[in-house]
Amino acid sequence: MANEIDRDLQHMYKVIDKLDTAIEKLSDVSTDIKQILAVHEQRLDQTESIMERHFVQMDAVHNRVSNLRDDMNTAQQELMDKIADINKWRWQMMGGAAVIATVITMMGELMHLTG
Repeated sequence: MANEIDRDLQHMYKVIDKLDTAIEKLSDVSTDIKQILAVHEQRLDQTESIMERHFVQMDAVHNRVSNLRDDMNTAQQELMDKIADINKWRWQMMGGAAVIATVITMMGELMHLTG
């Protein structure tokens, strides 16, 4: 019976040793997982920081493009106004030339009739 108790104790010691080994391995795995999670969290933080900078830069580019568009629209409107003024002046000159031509023609005819 003592032999059987010794054998049971030996078996219990082996089981306890295996449990201790398993607990140590689980502790190692837990530590490794914590390190991996820390690295991933750091990478996520870096990615968020990079994305935030990109959003700020994209917003700045968007503002620049909007300002350029507004400037181009203003310049285009100014150019269209100048073209309209030139066209108005051209038609005024053509009207004035037509009046002068008519007056000269009438004066020529009056001179012909009186002369």
